Amino acid sequence: MIRNVRKSLDSIASNNEDAAFALMRAAENTRDEVLRQQMLRLVHRLNQDAVNLRMLRDEVSYVGEKRA
Repeated sequence: MIRNVRKSLDSIASNNEDAAFALMRAAENTRDEVLRQQMLRLVHRLNQDAVNLRMLRDEVSYVGEKRA
């Protein structure tokens, strides 16, 4: 069960990073500065969420090791 949770958290984090990258590329191509700034804030949030998910994955792994 813990392995599945870790894999799911890692997959979601990867999806967030992929979405952030696609959004960053779109932001680079827009001429609307307000929209660009909004997009870049979202990129930051997606990347921060990915970091948080990976930290949670590591915590879940640590708890699983302590129980074993």
